[in-house]
Amino acid sequence: MKLWIDKCYCINETFESLLDQARSANLTLNQLADQAGCGLHCGWCVAYLRRGLQTGETGFDYLLPKEPLELPEVE
Repeated sequence: MKLWIDKCYCINETFESLLDQARSANLTLNQLADQAGCGLHCGWCVAYLRRGLQTGETGFDYLLPKEPLELPEVE
């Protein structure tokens, strides 16, 4: 079985759709989570959405480590 991850399963919304929302409204990941509800349940989509906002990727054939919605500030 081939792995393919392309949506937030908790809200049943594709990364493509979520990233489109973020780009069209110029939202940060935290703002997107507040508006759409992604990343607020199990949290597995956070790393993929963060990567997608950086690279434009909307589908992944590899696992990313789970990340918190807000990363600690680096000093």
